[in-house]
Amino acid sequence: MQPQSMTGFGRAEAGSFKVEVRSSNHKNLDIHINVPHYLYSYDPAIRKSARSRFNRGRIDIFIPKQEVEGVKLRVNKILAREYYDALNSIKEELSISDDISINVIASQRDIFVMDEPEIDENALMNAIDSALEELNKSRTEEGDNLIIDIRKRLSLLDEFVARIEEKRDVYIADARNRLHDKLKELLDNVQIDEARLIQETAIIVEKSDITEEIVRLKSHLKQFDEVLKSGDTIGKKLDFMIQEMRREINTVSSKTHDINITNNVVDMRHEIEKIKEQVQNLQ
Repeated sequence: MQPQSMTGFGRAEAGSFKVEVRSSNHKNLDIHINVPHYLYSYDPAIRKSARSRFNRGRIDIFIPKQEVEGVKLRVNKILAREYYDALNSIKEELSISDDISINVIASQRDIFVMDEPEIDENALMNAIDSALEELNKSRTEEGDNLIIDIRKRLSLLDEFVARIEEKRDVYIADARNRLHDKLKELLDNVQIDEARLIQETAIIVEKSDITEEIVRLKSHLKQFDEVLKSGDTIGKKLDFMIQEMRREINTVSSKTHDINITNNVVDMRHEIEKIKEQVQNLQ
């Protein structure tokens, strides 16, 4: 299955049936069916057809009443007689002189019964299946567009990580030298072993080293790309991976104070948020 967007639209007609289906974001598969009462018995079959195609998203399926010629209207004569007798009883008991007209009887709407249209089951299911297939195609096309946009942003993230990695060695060397000089200045009147000074400087600098974060970011980006290629239900997986990448980016930001690295981190955060918005639309 190709990665899909969770938004889309489909429409189809077969026989006297018209079917419209819409899809929107939802963390699970949530199917809503709006059909005339005489199609309620087809609810399980409609749901089964939708579940066979989609794994996530809110699916709204709408089938309006059929436009059928020659529909017959029947009168429930037994119920009409009951109304007439009841009204006559009230008339006599209350000594009402007015006659009970046909208009009074006709106002009792439940005495009229409209024959339900004959259901062409094949036409109904063909219309439903065709509309769902059109929705499937719409979601797939939108999914392709989302993947293209995400890949462009992943490429930018790769570039930002490369720039940060390039600046890391320079930053560490400069930080070590600045810290070493600062400690010597502060301890100017105190006797201290030079080797110990170098060791303490290295320990402090190590705390600001972002090598592990860079390695993990590279790994996350590679895995992210592999999941995009998997052709499966990928939205939830990618959303989790985005959280992991954000955590690494935040750690890089907290460890370093280099303006060049900080600028790249800001750009990465921006792209990550854009990717997250797109991923939330993926099935």
